[in-house]
Order: sequence, then structure tokens, then C-alpha cells
Amino acid sequence: HWRMQLNNWLQNRYRSTDLLTWNTSPSGQRHNAVWTAVAYINGVEYGRGTGPSQGAAKEVAAQKALDALT
Repeated sequence: HWRMQLNNWLQNRYRSTDLLTWNTSPSGQRHNAVWTAVAYINGVEYGRGTGPSQGAAKEVAAQKALDALT
């Protein structure tokens, strides 16, 4: 739910979620990959996370981004 909370925060603060972009990449073996996700707001990194899936990594990054913003 962190991605939704981040989107809601951006919508309330800036009236837009277009400022948020993601960079995701896997590492390791294909069957046991670790994903890294980076949340950028207006081109500035605000959160970075890792996880067993792209979605899980984005959740961690979104939580860190919210922590940095609030």
C-alpha cells in the first residue's frame, strides 16, 4: 500500500503524480532474482528498495520516499 500512499501524497501536495518515475532492475539468477527499485520525484532519488519481486522492491522504495518527504 506504500505506492498508493505515495501517489496520494503527491496528488494532494502537487495535484499530480506525473512527477514520480521508477527505475527497476533485477540482479542475480533468473529463477532467484533480487529486484532493485528507485523512486524518483522530479528527477531526484527519494527512495530505494530491494525485494524478491519488482512490486515488492517498489513498495520498499515508496515507503522510504514517503519517509523522506514527511
